[in-house]
Amino acid sequence: MKLSHAWLFSLLPLSGMAFAAPAPLLKVVVASATMPANSNSHSCTLDGNGQVIIEHTVNLSPSGPSLKSKEVRTANLNVKAIKTVIAEAAQGNITGTPIVGGYTHQYFAYQQDGRPKRIFLLDKVGGGLFNDSPAVEPLTKFIDSVCGDLSFVANQDSARAKFSEVILDTAGIKAAIDVCAQTHAGFGAPGSVEACDGMPSGDSTVFAALDYVVKKIAATPPADAKTASVAITQADAFHTAIIATAVNTNGLNSETYIINGTYDPTGFIIWTVDPASTCKPAGIC
Repeated sequence: MKLSHAWLFSLLPLSGMAFAAPAPLLKVVVASATMPANSNSHSCTLDGNGQVIIEHTVNLSPSGPSLKSKEVRTANLNVKAIKTVIAEAAQGNITGTPIVGGYTHQYFAYQQDGRPKRIFLLDKVGGGLFNDSPAVEPLTKFIDSVCGDLSFVANQDSARAKFSEVILDTAGIKAAIDVCAQTHAGFGAPGSVEACDGMPSGDSTVFAALDYVVKKIAATPPADAKTASVAITQADAFHTAIIATAVNTNGLNSETYIINGTYDPTGFIIWTVDPASTCKPAGIC
């Protein structure tokens, strides 16, 4: 008996369904701003079928075609548990304004009821939108544990190199404060002649160091600018801070670098990077 191939056509709708792209559960996207010539986008998606899909795209425009890669691997995901946590994340209040341009490192969740609904979770670069749900942290940590580090090395290294100039602009001020504190056995009362606060009425060495950086920033052409501002904030005779802020252009996104200085009575000044520095979650300091 010779079989007809007609039966194959009856399976085509099922075939199409079997190979349809599964709806996503979680997704992280790391991307650069669109440059005059190039841009980069890297993503990792966890889908409802327990798959991990990692994609990389480097746009070479107008010099050549885009470079793309895609990896799909099976994972042993507890889809039901993930959906439960996503439902909690969907109850969070999302506030703020999306950042336009600059680097992004954004996390999203998707509810599967009917048409998938995208829920913003977090942008590690900082600023922009915020989701206040307590489910945000576990979901983002989970996708990091499955997907690994998606940071695009070339552009992240470029941003880190640029931000190193912002950090460097604090070095001379920090050294001047060290000398000031050693001389006056502390940072001096704010506003006094012994103050290491960078004011004209205070220590002349610290004022000169800060003034030099301020003038350097003002004289730097916009195309070469890395640092937007540097300031000193002194709380009292034993606590001070230097705050440096990057420009919001040239591959930087107004990231901050804050170092806190504490004067120890034994004569030591202890400097620490403040956890509130936004350069830390951006991975550039």
